Amino acid sequence: MKNIYGIFENAATRKLPKSKILIYEGDPVNKLYYIQEGYVKVYNILDSGSEHIIFVYGPGDIYPFTSYLSGSGTARYFYECMTDTKLKVLTIRDFEERIHGNIQAGEALISYTSNVGLQFIQRIDVLSVNDARRKVIALLAFLIHKTGSQDEHPRLDIPLTTQDIADMCGLTRETTSLQMVRLRKDGIVSGSRHLIINTPLFSKLKDQLAVSH
Repeated sequence: MKNIYGIFENAATRKLPKSKILIYEGDPVNKLYYIQEGYVKVYNILDSGSEHIIFVYGPGDIYPFTSYLSGSGTARYFYECMTDTKLKVLTIRDFEERIHGNIQAGEALISYTSNVGLQFIQRIDVLSVNDARRKVIALLAFLIHKTGSQDEHPRLDIPLTTQDIADMCGLTRETTSLQMVRLRKDGIVSGSRHLIINTPLFSKLKDQLAVSH
């Protein structure tokens, strides 16, 4: 999103380590962050104490943009670095000054907001599916799209544990582990923390599940 990056041009740069929580639930939304490198997970904490991962932001994304647009003034979730992350930072005031009267920037933000909205719909689809296998497949499809890879065997830039996948799918770790074992056995998934997807086999499985649904 080159035009959006233009809004953040010459803005302050921050480099944050993996596992750094930048925004806590309930924090005031007084800054916006543009991701140049790395990934940030958005989550809340359930009554059980476990994480529920809502979304993942990556290069080219702005956050907490949805909280800013809502006008609530406070963050609804936690924002934590999944990897080492490089960010551009603007105060809300500076951001609004930069986009005021800037038609090109406004159009870029509208396009970006629409794209992120579609990604949120994808995430809702993942969480709304009842079948565990379909949940994991839908999540992997979202992550492949998120990383922007067009390779036949893309390697996901986001390091994922089985627990991460479980938290994103709303499944138990045990159920998720069984599904991942099946995918590995079928040759669809390989690799450790950075998963490698066999796209032809993955696409075939998605089509089969769609027909049988």
